[in-house]
Amino acid sequence: MTPGAMQRGPFNAITDVAGVRVGHATVIRGEGPLRAGQGPVRTGVTVILPPGDLRSIYDGKFTAAAHVINGFGKALGLAQVTELGRLETPILLTSTLSIWRAADALLDHILAAHPDIGITAPTVNVVAGECNDGWLNDIRGRHVGPAEVAAALAGAAGGPVAEGSVGAGTGVVCYGFKGGIGGASRRWRAALPGAGEVTVTLGGLVLANFGRRRDLTIAGVPVGRLLAGPDEPAARPRPGGQASRPAPARLDPGPEPAGQPGPGAGEGGSVVVILATDAPLSSRQLGRIARRAAAGLARTGTVYWHGSGDFVLAFSTARGYPPYLPDEGAYLNPFFEAAAAVTEEAVIRALVAARPVTGRDGHRVPALPVDQVRRLLEERGIAWDYGPEPEGA
Repeated sequence: MTPGAMQRGPFNAITDVAGVRVGHATVIRGEGPLRAGQGPVRTGVTVILPPGDLRSIYDGKFTAAAHVINGFGKALGLAQVTELGRLETPILLTSTLSIWRAADALLDHILAAHPDIGITAPTVNVVAGECNDGWLNDIRGRHVGPAEVAAALAGAAGGPVAEGSVGAGTGVVCYGFKGGIGGASRRWRAALPGAGEVTVTLGGLVLANFGRRRDLTIAGVPVGRLLAGPDEPAARPRPGGQASRPAPARLDPGPEPAGQPGPGAGEGGSVVVILATDAPLSSRQLGRIARRAAAGLARTGTVYWHGSGDFVLAFSTARGYPPYLPDEGAYLNPFFEAAAAVTEEAVIRALVAARPVTGRDGHRVPALPVDQVRRLLEERGIAWDYGPEPEGA
């Protein structure tokens, strides 16, 4: 790897940062009409753990920062991260109305691992993010609780990360197609103060639940408009709007309309971006990096609508610092570039990996037609760079 040249990590995931683990629990039950509080269920939970067990994560803490792009959301714990610059728990992602129940379940595990919390040790700041999966899921049922959180924690591991319609991404919609979990990473050689030249890694994970189909942009190509055709309405209409159908000129025709979100999402949606790095960075520097995630999201076509909950959390696994990296462009600009690139690619990978899903009331969200998108890019001289089409898409 030449100095300054960026490459993907071996897993192209947030787990390319040593010690970071990801776990999912997916909940799929029932078919047919919505029975509020009972089903059908299309939801789940995803956990991202920094290195260590629950006790050592709390005791050691990790330098961190949070950034709110548009605050129409129910994220937990970000105010203290912003104030103190520290992360002391795993990061939990789930369905909007399950966030409190799931966070309470995670808190149970942390308290069991550390009996001194709240007695001789300070209380703990659980960090959690959410996306509204109510178009496919019985969101009022709050079907993520202790069992699901325990399963996600037990299954958390390094290595390849499952993407698409899994965990917290099970019931979400992105650009009118099935969204979900996506990830990417970048590595490059950098000179660190006191350490010489080393390989630096920045990895990311997104929970993608935002955007209108006509706005979807991949590698600079307006594929959403090309797929829909010039007269095709957005796939995420306002309440009472008509869902779009695949345009016969580009998409295979089908009887089901494209996926619609829940009420109010014609100008909404949500995305949570988690960035991790092994470089010694201060909370202020991590905050600057977190803000660059918005550039990556914008490259995919979003403009952060009024009703969108768009949150970024960045943390470093490096301990024993300062000294941090100098506040100089030669050191920090690669992190800015990587944050934008990782976020952009992670959104596209979520779309590529996701399978079509039918949820409550027969609502069906199609998968991104990867073969057709690949052809649109290749017709314009752009090589496909987002992985293979998933089986069954």
